[in-house]
Amino acid sequence: MNRIYRTLTYPSITWLLILLPVAGFFAYFFTLRFDIPWFDEYENIPFFLQQFLDADSFQERIAALIRPNNEHRVVYARLVVFGQYLLTGGISYSGLMLWGNLGLVVILILLYSTIRRLGLPVAYLLPVPLMLFSAQNYLLTFTAIYTLQYLAIIMLVLVTFFLLAQDGTRLSISLTRPKERPVYFVLALVMGFLATFSMGNGILLWPAGAAMLFIQRRWVQLVIWLVIGAASIYLYFLGYPVQQGNAEGFAYVLKHPFQTIAGFLIFAGSIFDFFPAWPIEKRVHLPFLAGLLVIAFLVFWTVRVVFRKDRNTSFSDVFLLGCVLFLLANMGLIAFFRIRFYFGMVLHSSYRTYSLVLWAVAYVALLHTVATSTRISMQRQALINRYLLVGLFAVFVFVSGFTYKTYIPEAVQRRLHMQGLTYNQQHNRIGLGGTRNSALAKWIIELTDVMTQRKWYTLPEPAITADEKKINGMVRDTIKATPYTIEYKPDYVVMSSDEAGYTVDRHTGTYLIFRSDQHAYVMFAEPNKPKGRHPFRALPGWSAAMPKALIEPGRYRIGLFRMDNGKGSVQYTNKFVSVD
Repeated sequence: MNRIYRTLTYPSITWLLILLPVAGFFAYFFTLRFDIPWFDEYENIPFFLQQFLDADSFQERIAALIRPNNEHRVVYARLVVFGQYLLTGGISYSGLMLWGNLGLVVILILLYSTIRRLGLPVAYLLPVPLMLFSAQNYLLTFTAIYTLQYLAIIMLVLVTFFLLAQDGTRLSISLTRPKERPVYFVLALVMGFLATFSMGNGILLWPAGAAMLFIQRRWVQLVIWLVIGAASIYLYFLGYPVQQGNAEGFAYVLKHPFQTIAGFLIFAGSIFDFFPAWPIEKRVHLPFLAGLLVIAFLVFWTVRVVFRKDRNTSFSDVFLLGCVLFLLANMGLIAFFRIRFYFGMVLHSSYRTYSLVLWAVAYVALLHTVATSTRISMQRQALINRYLLVGLFAVFVFVSGFTYKTYIPEAVQRRLHMQGLTYNQQHNRIGLGGTRNSALAKWIIELTDVMTQRKWYTLPEPAITADEKKINGMVRDTIKATPYTIEYKPDYVVMSSDEAGYTVDRHTGTYLIFRSDQHAYVMFAEPNKPKGRHPFRALPGWSAAMPKALIEPGRYRIGLFRMDNGKGSVQYTNKFVSVD
């Protein structure tokens, strides 16, 4: 073990192993990124920019900036959008994704600084990038507004707490000690105000920050923090038109308390959700045990940090306490108020970043616990920390590598699915949000036209591949046999096949075609999922579900658009379906 430890702490090897997960993540990002808006992004990006630029007064610009989107105000995201417009004159959704994902780098730097303050070698950072830079949260990674909300709020709050926890910035009322410049505290207030208006969950930073100031016994700053926090929360809800139905959420929690607690623990341990293609009931066991472990440790650690008689002067204790309280409060809210819609939300990819950051913070807290224990000799502390480093580095090398293997196929399928929806939006004026003839669908058409007319952005063309033009070509019955089944469901027409050897990658896959005299719609055919005990043993073939609400009523011929290494071919059947 000592040999492994010495190897890991050799400076060039240390930095190589720290930077490798970061470089691997951004290589994965640049390989699979796409420049396509989706649903809520229309309101928060082009609609905001239109309202902001066309405003006749400063007040109207502020109104555009703070206008709620559902239950959230998203000021940070909109400032980033406006900043991109100033720099480029347009909108790049992949560029916004990149900026949002750089928040992971900021979080890594903050945790690096915390470890260095413990007096530990840089090598003790090694497990952290393996936890943070993951393919598990692919839905967030490849959705611009998610990176600028869910990830950005964590980054903004952690920066706020890092500033708030700084030593040597206490406001003093003592006559015998000169007042110190509260620059970090003022910056923390500014960042806290920004974070509050950057996502609804941001208001949770104020009670977490109050706990930080309380254990430091910084009474004057605590009062100021509470006053500014109360004012920020009041302003956040001033003129707030949206209600989320929280009464139903509380009723669900009271009716299903054990399920809610289990969901919270599964959410906390979801970094160990290895098999995203498996049914949800088979995936929850390991995350539940991991969540139980990390929450038990964090409860013990929090009690140890908070309930002490003297003032806590440890930067690491104070900073990490704020992080832990904020993350756990967020995860509790999501578990309590989302699983009433669908229990699988606790393993939803777009929320996974909370679990990834929680484990990174818990690891640093564990290092600090060992390093500051008065019951353990310094020699034994060093030995335990070495075992922690080597053991957890090995564990998360496995977790990171294995989940890249299992989650990259999900990210690839998401990319192909979005390309198919983009084709529908280009050719049928629907696909990237809303149902046919709905107000939302019409609004998306309008905003898509606005972006094109003002030369901000155009949908990618071709959407899938250059051969997609064949979809609207001459129709021939090219599939004589019937190696597929068609199933009519209330909201979908589902076509499935047991085709052997069906594979999917960035430039290979199959799309279901619905073709009429006026329209041609496509929908990506997802590979069949594993159903048995073996997570890698999926049934051969694929399935594609065409939403009836997406397409115009009519009689459609069924066909397939097959893409192989970027080359496309069309096969039509002699089967027809009718959609009302």
